Amino acid sequence: TSLEINNMSKKLKVGIIGLGSMGSTHLDIYSKIKDVEVVAVADSIQSRLDGSSKAEGNISGQAEGGVSGLSVKKYLDGMDLINNSDIDIVDICVGTDLHYIFVEAALAKNKHVLVEKPLARTYDEAQKIIQLAEQSTCHIMSAMCLRYWPAWVFLKEAIENSTYGKCLSLNFRRQTSFPGGAFYSDDNQCGGALLDLHVHDTDFVNYCMGLPDAVFSQGYKGPSGGIDHVVTNYIFNKTNASPLVSSEGSWTMQEGYGFNMSYTANFENGTLSYLLDEEETLKLSSGGQTENIKLKEGMGYEFEIRAFVDEILSGNKTNLDLLSQAAKTIAIIEAEKISIETCSVVTIKA
Repeated sequence: TSLEINNMSKKLKVGIIGLGSMGSTHLDIYSKIKDVEVVAVADSIQSRLDGSSKAEGNISGQAEGGVSGLSVKKYLDGMDLINNSDIDIVDICVGTDLHYIFVEAALAKNKHVLVEKPLARTYDEAQKIIQLAEQSTCHIMSAMCLRYWPAWVFLKEAIENSTYGKCLSLNFRRQTSFPGGAFYSDDNQCGGALLDLHVHDTDFVNYCMGLPDAVFSQGYKGPSGGIDHVVTNYIFNKTNASPLVSSEGSWTMQEGYGFNMSYTANFENGTLSYLLDEEETLKLSSGGQTENIKLKEGMGYEFEIRAFVDEILSGNKTNLDLLSQAAKTIAIIEAEKISIETCSVVTIKA
């Protein structure tokens, strides 16, 4: 079609809604991709639009992009950005409780959509997004960055290919102090650390192992007013051969603690241990020896956005399996919340 020929010769035009730490990170990444250009940004905070204030990230390399010196259209209302007919891709980095309305509006205007994690505030809204995606000819991606993070890609491949034999156990941890600010202080908007932070690990379990049959979780409330520290066991009853799978997520650590994420994966013939804190390391212990594994340079955000741009340029249909998985991850999270509240094993209904 003529549209595809045009795509070959012209850059995809991007509009970013929300200039918090993720919006700024995405802004930075688009500047490094030759097939795209950011033509518009939207944020309800004027100082972020004019570059006089900037959000911070929790990982080095995050949120380095800024709007200062960018000649782009600037909107205080994201809906005005969506109505700009020049824009091909709408990148949604607003609060989780607003994801659904912006995704719905962008798809209605025939825009491709990249939506930050988690896909939506509730499983109900996430299912509506899936329905919209199924009816649309546009591409839509849920930005679950761990699926593209080199050390995590390595783990998924090791599990799938039985590189070190059968996987016996998987344990994930993600811990930081409370991010602060109005959005994170309102469980209704952010869903607490349970949905905003721990969603990464729950999604990765779902991505690697498939949907668990049930969960058993314990946790406590924190500064968001929702569950801000959680420990979950994911229960797979498919066979007795299922690995032991658990994860812990918290943003209740004391101020100054910093941020870390890690995993330990134990296989019949090797143990992988990964840690990102001040540095990033992946170690393999096998046969009495421990070695450092050299990882591909770069962060998940970069590979995820490149994958999305490539998907649009190639014209392949949206990967609905990955999108549905991101939706079902929210169903798992909601079961975890019920498990914490009732101190019982809760079956996943998704």
